[in-house]
Order: sequence, then structure tokens, then C-alpha cells
Amino acid sequence: MSLSGKCRRGLAMTTSNDLDTVSHSWDEHSQHNGLPSQAQMQVAEASPAQKAAPAAAEPVPVDVGNGTPVKPEAPAEAKAPAAAAPHEYVADANHVVKLPANVSIDNIKVDGHNLVLEQADGSVIVIKDGALNVPTFIIGDVEVPRVALIAALEASHVDVAFGADGSISAGAGGSPSSAGGDFSIPPGGIGDGFGLSALLPPTDLAFGQPDHRELFPSLVDRPVSVVATSLLTPDQAASETGLNGGPSQSPGSNAPSSAETSGVGSISVNAPDGVGSIVINGVAVTAAGQQIPGQFGYITILSFDPNTGHIDYDYTVTHSVTHPDQTTGFDPSDTVPDNFSVTVTDVDGDSASTTFAVAIIDDVPTAVADTDSVTEGGTVNGNVIAGLGSDGNPAGADTKGADGASVSGVTGAGATTVVGGEFHVVGQYGTLTLSADGTYSYVANANISNASPVTDTFTYTLKDGDGDTSQTTLNITISDGVDPSVLTNAIITVDEAGLGTVNATGSAAATNVEDGSGTVSFHAGSDNITGMAFTSVAGITADVNGVAGADIVWTLVGPTQITGSINGVDAIHIDLVASSLPILAGTDGFATVNVTLLDNFPHPDAGGQNVINLTGINVVATDTDGSQASATVQVNVVDDIPVAVNDGQSATEGGAAIVANAANGVLANDHVGADQPGTVTAVTGGTVGNPIATAYGTLTLNSDGSYVYTPKASVPDGTVDSFTYTMKDADGDTSQAVLSFTFSGDNNHATAGVSATLVDEDDLATGNHDTALGDDTPSAQPGTLTHNYGADGAGHIALVSGSETVNGTTYTYTANGAGTQIIASAGGVNVFQVDLTNAVTGTYTVTLLSPVQHPIAGTEDNLAFNLSYKVYDADDTAATAATGTLTVTVDDDIPVAVNDGQSATEGGAAIVANAANGVLANDHVGA
Repeated sequence: MSLSGKCRRGLAMTTSNDLDTVSHSWDEHSQHNGLPSQAQMQVAEASPAQKAAPAAAEPVPVDVGNGTPVKPEAPAEAKAPAAAAPHEYVADANHVVKLPANVSIDNIKVDGHNLVLEQADGSVIVIKDGALNVPTFIIGDVEVPRVALIAALEASHVDVAFGADGSISAGAGGSPSSAGGDFSIPPGGIGDGFGLSALLPPTDLAFGQPDHRELFPSLVDRPVSVVATSLLTPDQAASETGLNGGPSQSPGSNAPSSAETSGVGSISVNAPDGVGSIVINGVAVTAAGQQIPGQFGYITILSFDPNTGHIDYDYTVTHSVTHPDQTTGFDPSDTVPDNFSVTVTDVDGDSASTTFAVAIIDDVPTAVADTDSVTEGGTVNGNVIAGLGSDGNPAGADTKGADGASVSGVTGAGATTVVGGEFHVVGQYGTLTLSADGTYSYVANANISNASPVTDTFTYTLKDGDGDTSQTTLNITISDGVDPSVLTNAIITVDEAGLGTVNATGSAAATNVEDGSGTVSFHAGSDNITGMAFTSVAGITADVNGVAGADIVWTLVGPTQITGSINGVDAIHIDLVASSLPILAGTDGFATVNVTLLDNFPHPDAGGQNVINLTGINVVATDTDGSQASATVQVNVVDDIPVAVNDGQSATEGGAAIVANAANGVLANDHVGADQPGTVTAVTGGTVGNPIATAYGTLTLNSDGSYVYTPKASVPDGTVDSFTYTMKDADGDTSQAVLSFTFSGDNNHATAGVSATLVDEDDLATGNHDTALGDDTPSAQPGTLTHNYGADGAGHIALVSGSETVNGTTYTYTANGAGTQIIASAGGVNVFQVDLTNAVTGTYTVTLLSPVQHPIAGTEDNLAFNLSYKVYDADDTAATAATGTLTVTVDDDIPVAVNDGQSATEGGAAIVANAANGVLANDHVGA
């Protein structure tokens, strides 16, 4: 088709429709059976004279309908032409070019392999390689029908050719574009002309785009119809149960399946004139595999026949949908539709629309019963939704479903309160705290009477996002918790020594050591301890003396007292005093055990201070549900053994015998203890009942403790004569002590007398040695001091220091430390000394050291000096030693004059003698 338009003075238009070149399917629609139909219209052009009319004579435009003059429009303001802004498009894989909604295809040109769409503003749009194979145009959201596109190409003088596969190619027209009605190629003969007529008044004439009926007046327009099947039954619908979930989407209850995808539906089209386009929800269907979104998911084009328009599809829901019905379980009829509209347009623009829907089945939560376990007084945590608990049983996991779910309520045996979004439920045996996310904490009560496990049941509700609910139970089994336990046992000691009864008097009767007490303590486990008691005497020690046979008979008087008797006499009481009961679960408590010893026990013979250990005494603590703990009590009975106490007596040598009877003998002060009577069984140095002689006396000690001791005549003062004896109690225990005799005083002492000796000054080196009577004693004179040691035996003799005035001169006698030498001195001159040559026998020597001043001149007189000495016997002291005197007599030495003679001569010289050779020179002055 060729068209020129918008001519002010005249217009010639030729329209040629060669229908057989437009579509291979048009022949059957043509009333001309495929023959070309031509229509021609000619409009005469104004003469040159008419063209050259002056402006003043310019005709006035009139309305062609009524001839009324029309006021010409003001000329448009000149505007600079818009700069061409070429845009290039390339057909996609489906051979479709999508163009903006305001693009015009009124002026199409061919530029090599490209199609160029010239726009009203001067810009161009280039369809790359569009001339080789003309693509399908979609302008905005509307696809340009094939027949309309062909018409537009031909209207732009573009030659159209069809390929064997139905493709269209475009080429430049056979003649250049027309301008101003000047057609360079004659349209062909139109017959004889006719005379020119006057031109119409000036008009602004333009031809619009012919519609289909104008272009193809010979075609029969047949209607379009479309039928789409909906997928609404449960076996056809899509289901939320198959949703896989995501960051903000809970997975469906059957997520591994493909339940989120529906069955297959179809869309059937009846378009006798040919299918132009099929649009679903505003999206043109182009090929199989295409996905078209809906409100809650998308349909997938499974198959598409572009010739018949038949479509098979399925639907996939992509997220959960709020369903208005709130159910308590899965209901396949609880659906919400996703609605779609489909519009089919045939090639000549006829269209038909319909709707179809796909049902979406609601997913619901499924709560699965949960179990857990805990011991009484304990705490257990878990999650009812996840199925996590201390019992390790994952089978309780709930299914939230695609709408997500949380705990919306819970009930138990008691009241339910909500605090901070958490449910607090008082159960039968504990308290449950349950959160919306399923996490829970259960605290079991303590002190449940449940020797066998008990169950606390809670019913919770799981509610999803659109109100569907599911209920189930959480069963928590509470087993008997921690049993009571023993913290401390008791060991109690009692001692026979403290006995002060008519049956036995112990060695420490004034004390209370025969009594004792101790405590046993318990920890209450998950139950309160409600009782403490002695439960049996069967296992208590009965044989205590080492000889086969029961020595003690035990009796359980009651839950708080046990007694033991020996030979029919109560010997021991054991009493239980419990602390305040009950002892609350998880806390500690105790009981006191008091032991009272009433009689002595038959301890093994000769075992010394042994201990009888009484075992098998049990204190049993019982809790609320009968669980027990048994604490042991051990009673140690300490044997009271004899304690021999040392005995001492004073003795005097040679004194009377010392006699003690049984009442005041060695046992009188001994402690026989509870195991009476006691006897003396042994004594050192001899045997009991027979005399025992020692160096100091003789002892006879009897078994009843009586004795006789006879001291010897001479015993040193302070001497102790000792005897160790052994005493034994009734059960063979022994003890030793010492019987001693201490000698005091001294009945025997040494004696001393007077001893004398004589020394002579003549014997001094300067003395005159004469032989006069009484003066021949040498200067060193030996002798023996007078003494007698007596009955106590020899001791020793010691010289004693002193002083004396003799003949007006004071003499000092100085003894050495041992008393074996004494020196007499006067005026610093040692006169004589006495030496004991044997301190035991008393022998001595006297040595004159220098002369002394005698009182009588001219005579050879004597001068006496008196010295003291002490005689000690074997046990004498300085106070008791005897004192003797040694008299030392010193004989005087007198001068002897010797006659002198000289020879004289009468008239001779004087005879002179000096002092050295005078008359004294040969005299003996003496000492």
C-alpha cells in the first residue's frame, strides 16, 4: 500500500491491496477468490493561475460541511528541530523487540539490514538486522499484530517478502519516497481524464491510519473465544505443604515434596482469523517454559501452540497464604484461589477474555506429643516444637507448617499465668514455664511421695500464622530423686574408769568418762527426711572377752533406745535423740546418740588397757517415700586398768623395822579400777611373801600389799632402798609401781683426837746443831692424825684453815681446797707447813720453814701452835664430821760464843780486827 497525505491544494492517492502477498492464509477469507482488488482515487491539482493568486485575493478557508468561513489558526511558533537521538534495539531470543509505549511505526525505512523508525520529533529508532527478519514488535505492553505490522511496512513503501518458514523480510521500495504528491512511478492507466474543476476552499486535510475493515473490506471478521480450566479440587490444587521455606518462611509440612506445584491446567483458544496474541495477567505468552507471576506464586507455561493458541500450564505457590478458615487439623478444602485473567486477540484485533484460578491448600501445624523425664527436685529444659528434651527422644518434634507456628497456650493440673509472654503452669508435681518458641523449663517439686515414677501432663496448643491450631501433650515423668545420704557416722568412747556404781567403782569415778555422745548427720535428697530410728540389734557385737559365746544381751527397747546387759545386769544404754523433723529436701540434719556405761565389761584377760569396739549399731533415716540411709554408730568401751601408785617410807640406819598391814600397804593407794579386786603378784629382787635382802635392809612383801622392812645398822644418809612390784586387777590387767625406803639422819659419826709433833729450829740451815736434850727433832717430822671412822666406814680427813696468836704474833693457817696442806705464816713469812700424805689414813709431815720468836731469852724454850682438822666417815657432812687438833711445837735455837785468841808482842803494833774477823766471826748466832 502506498500513501501520500496532508496536501493543501490537491491530493492523489492510489491504494493497491495485493492480498495474496500479505498472508498465505488470506485467500480463503477473500470474497474475490484471490484476485487483486484495486481502488483508485484521483484529486485534481489546482491550475498554475490559481496557485499564483496574490495574498490579498487568497481565498478564505471554509468549513467543508456547511461552507462557513473558518478563522485560520495562528501559525505555530517556530521551534528548533529536536536533535535526533538514535536508539538501537536488538530482537531477543524469541525474536521480539520491546519498544517504549510512545514509539510510532508510522514511518518505517530500510537502512541496509536495519529497520529505521522515524519519530515525529525527528529522532530515529534502529532495529538491528530488523530488515533481514522482521521481529515481533511489543510497544509498551501491547504486541503489534502481524497484519498491522505488515500494513505499516507497506504504508511506509517498504517491500515485504515472506520466507518458507513464515518469516518476513523487508526491502527498500521500488521507487523513492514520494514528496508533495509527485509520484515518480506512474500508477498505471486510469482511463480518460476529465476537466479540471475548481479547487475546494483551502482546508487542512489529512488522512488517518485506515482501520482493518478499510484495509481489508473483502475479509469476513470472525470472533475469538477462549476457555481456561481452573485447578480447584484437592488433587489439582497447589499446597502450602510443599513450600521449602527460607529466611523468613517456615517450610511446609511436606517440604521435600513438590506439593507446592499444582496439577496441569489448560487454556483453549478458538481464533478462526488466527491467533494474534495471548496475554495472561498482562504478560504475553511467548513460549513454553515461560513463568507468569500471580498473587501468591506463578504459572509455568508447560506447552504453547502459537497457531492454535492452546496452552498447558501448572501453578507453583511461592509463599504462605493467609487462609480465612481456622482449622484444628489438615483440611484439603481450606483453600484460597490465585486468580488469573487471560485475553486472546486474533490477527485482526478481535479479542476475548476469561479468568481462571488455582486453589492453594492451607498448610497447618501438627503438634506431636513430647516426653521428658526428671528426678524430683530437679530441673529439665527442652523445646516442645523442636522435640528436644533431656530424655533424648527426638520423636516429639512438631511441624510448624508453611504459615509458621508458635505455642499459643498451655494447661496443666493447676493455674496458668502469663508473665512477659511466657506461660507459667502449676502442674501436679512441679511448675512448667513454656515460651512461645517452644522452649520450656520444668522444675519438679521436691518431697514427692513417688517410690515409683509419676507423670505430670501438660496440654499445649500450637497455632500457625493464619490461626490453624493443633494440640498435644507434654508428659514429664518424675522419678524418685536423690535418696537421703549419710554425712557423718558416730564413734563414741566411754571409759570404765568413770564408773561409780554399786557394781563397779572405776579408777576415775569422780569423772563422767563413763558417759559419751556423738552425732550422726544426714543430707535429705529430693524428699524430706521424716524419721530417724534404731531398727535392729541383730548385728551388734555380743562376744567381747575373746572367749566364744555371747557376753552381752542386746534389747531394742524402742526406736530410740537400745540396752545391753551382762549376766542379767544392765551394763550399757544407747539412746537416740533426733533433731527437729522433718529435715527438708536438700538440707542437712543430725541426731545425737548418747551412751551411758553402767557396769564394767569383760575385757580380754591380761590385755592391758584394751578397748572393746561395739559395732553394728545403725541409725536409719527414712524420707517421705520410704527411701533410707543408714548411719553407723561405734561405741568404744575402754577397759579400766589398775594403776599402781608408788609408795615411799622413811628409814633410819640401825632403826626399828617398818611394818605395814594390808590396809596401809602398797595396794592402799593403788587404783585397782572397775575390775576389782587387785593383788600383788611380783616384786623385783625376789618373790612375793619371802624376805628380800639388799645392801641397806631386808623387805618381805605379801600379795595383799602388806610388808615388813628392816634397815641395816649403817646406811648412808639419803640412801634410797627401792623395790618394784606388780599388781593385777580381776581381768588380768597389770600395773607396776615402786616401794622405796629413804634413809635420813646419821646415827654413826667419825671421831677425832689431839695429835702432837715437835720440830727444832736447830735443824734449819742457819741453826746451831747441838745435841742438847729435847732439841734433836728434825725439822720435817712425820706423824698420823688421831681419828676413828666408826660404823659408817672410812671417809676422809681434811686440814682446816684458821688463825692463832702465839707469843704476841698472829699466825694464819691457810689450807688448800682439798684440805691436804696447810701453811702457817706471820707477817708475810711462811713459818711451817703440814702435808697430809694420805687423807684416808691421816698420815702427815710437818716442815719448819723459818724460825719463830720465842718468849724466854737465854734459854732454848718451845713454842706450841694448834691446828684443826676434820674427820669424815662414809656419810658425814661438814656439820657432822669430827674435829681434831694437831699441835706443832717449835724448839728455840740459842747462840754459842767461841773463844777468841790473838798473839801480842810487847811494844808491838796494835792488834786490829774488823767486824769480819772480830770476836763474832767465829761465834754461832744460831737460827
